Amino acid sequence: MIQETLKTPQTTTENMAEVQQVSTSEGIRRSHRSLTQETVKTPRISRYPVAGEVAPQIYQVKSGETWMIAYQRYLADGVLPLEPAKAQKIKKNLIKYTLIDGKLFRHGFTHPILVCVDGEQCTRIMAELHEGICGSHIGGRSLSSKAIHAGYYWPTTREDCTRYAQRC
Repeated sequence: MIQETLKTPQTTTENMAEVQQVSTSEGIRRSHRSLTQETVKTPRISRYPVAGEVAPQIYQVKSGETWMIAYQRYLADGVLPLEPAKAQKIKKNLIKYTLIDGKLFRHGFTHPILVCVDGEQCTRIMAELHEGICGSHIGGRSLSSKAIHAGYYWPTTREDCTRYAQRC
């Protein structure tokens, strides 16, 4: 195991850009109760440009709703979905999840803390574990076990891995 102890924080300015304006476009209406999130649709961070300087704009691209959004909203803001069944499910399963620096993690008794992923990330993880450089074209159950041991979680891990292995 290689370990490095940093005595002072390291900062680099090579690949950093100065943020001049951040804005979001008005997205789809959300299905949760949050006065602040419904009234403030476009958060903005701006700096007046100097004369002759063109102010670049950075837009947040909203992705579709994922299974993680409801947990992140509840952990960050205490906001539950309007549907009682979904709200009850989130409250029941909340003990398994934690939010660290805006990212959702799942923890349990038999495995380490897992990074919650969704969508394209799941497919990429399965592809790398199944047929990547160390892949051995294993079956679905072994593939899902490998994904969890690698530190990743999504609710349909076993089903997705089984389907992926069958297509190979």
